Amino acid sequence: MDEKIFEWLVDYTSGRLTKEQARKLRHWLDASTENSECFEKYLRVVRLHRMASGEKLLDEESAWSVFQQKCKQRKQRRIVRGWMTAAASLFLVLGIGAVLFHLAKMEKAVVPVVAEILPGSTRATLVLANGQEVDLQLADLREVREEGLRVLNDMEGGLQYEKVNVEVKEPVVHTVQVPVAGEYHFTLADGTKVWVNSASEVTFPVFFSGATREVSVKGEVYFEVQHDSIHPFIVHVNGVAVNVLGTKFNVSAYGEEAPVVTTLVEGSVRVENGEREMLLSPGEQALASGKGAITRRKVELGMYVSWVQGIFEFENMSLSDITERLARWYDVSFRFEDEKLCERSFTGMFERDGNLNQILKVIEKTTNVSFEINGTEVVIKER
Repeated sequence: MDEKIFEWLVDYTSGRLTKEQARKLRHWLDASTENSECFEKYLRVVRLHRMASGEKLLDEESAWSVFQQKCKQRKQRRIVRGWMTAAASLFLVLGIGAVLFHLAKMEKAVVPVVAEILPGSTRATLVLANGQEVDLQLADLREVREEGLRVLNDMEGGLQYEKVNVEVKEPVVHTVQVPVAGEYHFTLADGTKVWVNSASEVTFPVFFSGATREVSVKGEVYFEVQHDSIHPFIVHVNGVAVNVLGTKFNVSAYGEEAPVVTTLVEGSVRVENGEREMLLSPGEQALASGKGAITRRKVELGMYVSWVQGIFEFENMSLSDITERLARWYDVSFRFEDEKLCERSFTGMFERDGNLNQILKVIEKTTNVSFEINGTEVVIKER
């Protein structure tokens, strides 16, 4: 076992796996059944250790030793009940790759041709302080001027701000709005990196002043906050404040009454809602509302932050939650014929730049449901 592969596994369970690493890991998993089994064993070892010790991760040296020992154990015999069972074992690992290609080819003759539903893309609208709206997709739009400011639109790196006059009398506030089936990333004036997910927006001052750096969020946004011990960074969403100094975290709240879900990747954050507050450590998630309690839980980070790397990751996730995420990215609606199907669970990983049809084919195989695509509506039925 190559130590590089083990590093990918460690990054996978800690939420640090990049898109390129994920692609290489999938190729390794598809190479043999033994590789898939080792991967499953490693995940079991990590999660059992977390349950027993309460720690976020195994020590890397200990994990490497245990992992090697597990992978050397004699492979148990399995009774394969048809090719679907064999395929399902691979889908439960990642759900894409060579298996998907072969399944699509095998079913081509029996599945009616349906127009491909393509994924979302980079798109956003910038709302200036005067209310003017600027489509950030327009390739010929290179700059927008406001009093005392110059706003540059870099098609690769997102928005950039430059102060033209030394003094700006009043704070200038901008909003980046991302529609359904869109995403956008840019950098704030202090160096903080921001990724805005579908059907989301973030409102921020073009230049920070005063004792704090404060922004407001609707929907889902991922931050890599530039460290500044003197000026805390505060995210406001639905009556909840997430207070940080320098860290990486994801915050999500779709709807004004929705609970605020804060997932911490690195550093530390303090989640506050009125008189209550909670300090999070990496690998922890807080659920809070403006007037309710704050609860804490440990989570698999990839499920909540992998979208930034262009990946959907689902681990024992209900179809209800999965379809909610897919609907925002592919701009479709899902309808369950039977509400009991909402709780069917699925584990797998997909690239966000793939078409929806392929993803649904994979999910069908392990959840015993069928997806019927009618234009922009997808009906979910018992298979």
